[in-house]
Amino acid sequence: MSKHNFFANFLKKTNIFINSLLKKKLNKLNFLFEKDKFLTFLSFKRAFMFLSALIVLAFSYLSVPNFYDNSNLINNLKNQLYKDLNIDFNLSEKFSYNLFPKPNFTFQEIKFLHQDKNFASIDEMKIYISISNLFTSNDIIIKNINLNKVNFDLNKKNYNFFVKLLNSNFSNFNLEIKNSNIFYRNIENEVLFINKIDQLKFHPNS
Repeated sequence: MSKHNFFANFLKKTNIFINSLLKKKLNKLNFLFEKDKFLTFLSFKRAFMFLSALIVLAFSYLSVPNFYDNSNLINNLKNQLYKDLNIDFNLSEKFSYNLFPKPNFTFQEIKFLHQDKNFASIDEMKIYISISNLFTSNDIIIKNINLNKVNFDLNKKNYNFFVKLLNSNFSNFNLEIKNSNIFYRNIENEVLFINKIDQLKFHPNS
């Protein structure tokens, strides 16, 4: 009987020992599992914060043109336009800056001047700019120009405008004219005919 009790006590103690050992091992596994979860969460949080900081920095950089001196900006744009197109644009300081779809300045109701004479009026002009350097208005570079709803007043003195335009130095940007009209007038300023322009594109010389 004593042997039986001894054996029973031995099994009981062994079972308690094994259960205690398993519990310790399982606690270690749970700690590791929780630690992995914590590290994963920490990594995600860091990645999210880094991405958020990048987005804020990108928008801050692209928003710099909102703080340009308007006079310097317009002078820079006009100089680039005249250099490539030989056209003087009567740009107003009333314009808007937009980030989308690409950074651009939008001007309303402007005019073409040629030899100090107005020969075209434009409802809307979008000047798309390079994002390579936006820190100062003097470093702005024109990439593309979109003219919308232009009315050209041509006569025998300026009828070769488009010929000259084709021979211009399109070395830096594209020019697109759309939804526009050409009014050709005689010496009495009477309209002889009207030609509609749905879309006309001039590309940089290769």
